[in-house]
Amino acid sequence: MVKMLLLFIVIAAGVGLQAKGLVLSAPESYDFAISSESQLSLLKLKETQVKNLQNYNEVLKTHLKKIKLAIKYSEDLLRTPGHNFLFGLKVLRHIYTDWPQYINNLKKELGSKEILISQDLLMQQPTSVDFEESLGAIYRLQTVYNLDSYDMAEGILDGKDYKVKKWSIDECLILGLMYQYLKHYNESENWLQLALYYYEDHPNREELKTKLWEHSNLLESLVEANKGLGRYLEAKKFAKDLLSILPNHSYMLQQLPKLEYLQANPIKLTKPKKDHQLQKEICSKRYSKANTNLVCRYVDWTPFLQLAPLKMEELSMETHISIFHGFLGKRDIETLKNASRPKLQRNEHLSWNCSCKIGNLSSSSHDIARKINGLIIDITGFPPKGNQMLEVINYGIAGNYNPDDTAKSTTPNKANTLIFLSDAEKGGEIVFPSRQLKVKPRKGSMLVWVNPKGSVIYHQCPILKGNMWVANKVLN
Repeated sequence: MVKMLLLFIVIAAGVGLQAKGLVLSAPESYDFAISSESQLSLLKLKETQVKNLQNYNEVLKTHLKKIKLAIKYSEDLLRTPGHNFLFGLKVLRHIYTDWPQYINNLKKELGSKEILISQDLLMQQPTSVDFEESLGAIYRLQTVYNLDSYDMAEGILDGKDYKVKKWSIDECLILGLMYQYLKHYNESENWLQLALYYYEDHPNREELKTKLWEHSNLLESLVEANKGLGRYLEAKKFAKDLLSILPNHSYMLQQLPKLEYLQANPIKLTKPKKDHQLQKEICSKRYSKANTNLVCRYVDWTPFLQLAPLKMEELSMETHISIFHGFLGKRDIETLKNASRPKLQRNEHLSWNCSCKIGNLSSSSHDIARKINGLIIDITGFPPKGNQMLEVINYGIAGNYNPDDTAKSTTPNKANTLIFLSDAEKGGEIVFPSRQLKVKPRKGSMLVWVNPKGSVIYHQCPILKGNMWVANKVLN
């Protein structure tokens, strides 16, 4: 089978299993993919590594400068005319005293300090779990939002160019191999064609020789993708292109007659299982406008609210869903986020279906949690002796709540509150499918809904762009 595909399986075997809904016990991870906060440390790691490589480069340049000076001095002597005792002594002295130093320079271990630093940084780099989760997130985003591969590679979302650094051959190739491993051959072929396009358009092919893959690997993968799609003529074309480069490629020599046979005797292809279809249906659906009988008003039904009324917008009377605008100010939001940062942890139960980290704050140990819990009690009227915990969530790539996980919650609660601690530029909407309602996150607002017997299921769509934070509280 394809060498590159085997390499991918070793790196990211978990993606295929997780995509099929199986729960895996994740090995140690730095959570780079599931939290935008964790990604900040990844950027710092990159800066440190670049600085270290620059230092290593300076060490090599200094050493190379010495070598060049030695070469220049020796060449100058060779160009010196005459054979007399003056010249003879100079050459003898040069070879006797300088050359041993040159040899010592050649033996010198260069950049040992930088190498040790680099080895230490290697221990802080993303793990296979981080890599798997990032690929799984891209898979979810592309599936749910039906994103075009070329637009993604070019940094375009919904027709808007975000001016980000475009994806390279490497990203396109690894995504092509991921989809191939999942037997989603159409998406695989799209990504591999993009990788081939970027390869053929590359201004300096010499740079690509440092990669783990070669041009032949791309062609081999395209053979497999087209074979999986039943496009045997196209598969033969790529097979012949590969054999024109490597005439003795044993695997492709075996495949060519098989492709000839399949073209003459096509087999019925099995369609792959489609993942994330519930998410796709929920998040891509256009929901009707809110009921015109609903109202938007300022509320002042407690002494506190009489001093600082809040704007309440009713979204549904059937389930009593409302949003309170301006619930939290910028200072309180930052205080809450800062208090939760040291407590953010991955939730193993939601590790695949919720790309996020969660921190729990109690009123007894955090002033900001006590303040917010008090505000919630003032607004909702729920008894102060209830749940005192505040759950703060930071999302990563394609962060969302999966409706299946939400539905399995057995926590007895009468109502839920969700406080938006940031805006989401793209995605991240809260959807109540049974109420045909989609709510866009607005920083500082609080969404409240009555949830008798846990009957109201909500779902958060994957985040396409933005650093998304929310605080969640169950009222009981």
